[in-house]
Amino acid sequence: MNNFCKLDYQKNVRFFVFHILFTIGIGFCSKAVLAIGNCPSIGQSPSCSVLITINPNGSLKFETDPNIGPYDGAEDTLVGVQNLSGATVFGISLTGNDIFGFDYDGATSNGNYEGPGTSFSIIDANTGTINFDNGLNDKGFIWFSLEGAPSQVKLTSSVTIDPGHGFNCPSIGQKIGAVGNVDYSPGNLSGLYLHEDDLTVSISYALRNLLAASQYKVSMTKSDVNSCLTPLERGTKANNAKSNIFVSVHVDKAIPIKLGILGGSKVLYSSNKASSKTLADLMVSQIASNLGVNNRGTETRDDVGVLKVTATRMTAVLAEVARLSNPDSDILHATGSSTKAASGIKSGIDAFLSQ
Repeated sequence: MNNFCKLDYQKNVRFFVFHILFTIGIGFCSKAVLAIGNCPSIGQSPSCSVLITINPNGSLKFETDPNIGPYDGAEDTLVGVQNLSGATVFGISLTGNDIFGFDYDGATSNGNYEGPGTSFSIIDANTGTINFDNGLNDKGFIWFSLEGAPSQVKLTSSVTIDPGHGFNCPSIGQKIGAVGNVDYSPGNLSGLYLHEDDLTVSISYALRNLLAASQYKVSMTKSDVNSCLTPLERGTKANNAKSNIFVSVHVDKAIPIKLGILGGSKVLYSSNKASSKTLADLMVSQIASNLGVNNRGTETRDDVGVLKVTATRMTAVLAEVARLSNPDSDILHATGSSTKAASGIKSGIDAFLSQ
């Protein structure tokens, strides 16, 4: 064999060996990339076949691993959920062909399909909710089994509404709600000013009705204008209700026009829960548009009691729907303003859950 042929032969051998090693390497890498979730090895499934990730903005990502089939060799599927939202999540809704058509061969003891810390609220064979009984905390992981792979996933539509302040707040050392600076007394009378404590309850009831009509699970921290709860008590009610979203309804204090400070809507959130910023961003423009006031944007407020993780575990915002001074005051005083403000809040929640 001449030198030229020898070099060409050696080159071809090296290429062939490299090709084999590269192909094997791709196989190893592919398996590493496709290894999803942290499910236990059960039956024929070494781990999760489906992984649902709750993203920092509160949206859900759905992945499947084609290398992992049903744990029973037929259709039963291991599903994992990892939470990266920054907030606690109490449940997700799933849809898929016969995924809840349970036939008693679930992945846990006695053929149950629930995993540790989970339970089901089943609507029909194709639709249901996975409840995270103690809440799935940020960076947490949980798993369960189904009769097949789901085709659609979303956060459960569960909301706690918190009407801010209350006329009895001074009795527990808290501030009463703000009072407007425009007198709406008829005739020669005087002293009829808008009160935040009245408005927050009115808006909250309108919001409750709108959400309930859209099949949301809704709770309220209080139901009257007088009672006042501490931030921790408000948060405890939301946590006990296992809501995925908490909205505290407020109206901003009056500002003299001569100061040149604009009125409008603003939504506050804590930087400790990434998903809360997304909800605030989506909500503020909807409130301003529906109510017909300026959009003052969103603001990070880690000092607000009800937004702290020590009070509310879930995605939480505080909505200042408008100011109690003109031009906002006249808008708030007009018939139907509570429903308009509530509609804006609901539109923000709808947008958040439909990401």
